[in-house]
Amino acid sequence: MDKVISIIFPKKLKCKENKNIIDVISGSIELMGQELSNYELEGADYLLKVTTVNTPLLDTSKMDHFYQRGYEETKKRIKEIIAIS
Repeated sequence: MDKVISIIFPKKLKCKENKNIIDVISGSIELMGQELSNYELEGADYLLKVTTVNTPLLDTSKMDHFYQRGYEETKKRIKEIIAIS
């Protein structure tokens, strides 16, 4: 039977003062994205959390950084990942 491994880049939502309508829309989209991610994770057999500090996920110039962090986290957790098989 196939196993589902989900990889997330957790981010704590910060309460900040909304200065204009763009801030409100941006915060709403960020919250909605986080809730959708939580919903999708319900079917996962294993959850791999990759922490990145102060790095926006949509910053494509940081793609190598995300790959490296994912690789490092996977190496740390490989025994746990193999155990779900």
